[in-house]
Amino acid sequence: MEHVIALHQVYAELIFRGLKTVELRKSRAFGEGDIVFLYVARGNPYELRDTLRRLGLHEEQTLTQRGTIAGGFEVGEVIKADLETLWEMTKEASGLTLVHGENGRKWLGNYIREYGYAFTIERPFLFKEPMSREEMKERYGIHVEGIIHLSRKTRKPWVRALIEDLLARDVVYL
Repeated sequence: MEHVIALHQVYAELIFRGLKTVELRKSRAFGEGDIVFLYVARGNPYELRDTLRRLGLHEEQTLTQRGTIAGGFEVGEVIKADLETLWEMTKEASGLTLVHGENGRKWLGNYIREYGYAFTIERPFLFKEPMSREEMKERYGIHVEGIIHLSRKTRKPWVRALIEDLLARDVVYL
């Protein structure tokens, strides 16, 4: 199945740089083999700047642009675990320690509460031409902003058309 999710730009950057290999969610949003397209949401610009600086990069060197579906990945293994287990398994692979430092565990605990899911990121890719929110509005008559999770299982024709469009786009595997 295919999905479109919103992700803060800092985490999208880490995925496409090979530094984030696990996506964390509080529910089982995806299954093994699913394709996840990433809509790059704003997020905290200071977290992005500071994380890029820690990597020795400047904001002009981003691989993604806010307000676009920049690329995606294939879902590998799906793991359900309690907070402590999830943190120990994913603290480095999720990007949380890189972005939040020592506060990463606290952030995760506030997000998932008792247990959550880790989805391994396989075969990340960037679109040669990302789809902008302006293009989405023009083609499908929708305005995308903030948090989204769309999937092929919807009955909405525009979502199915959007996913078909994304599947047909040229990609660069990283």
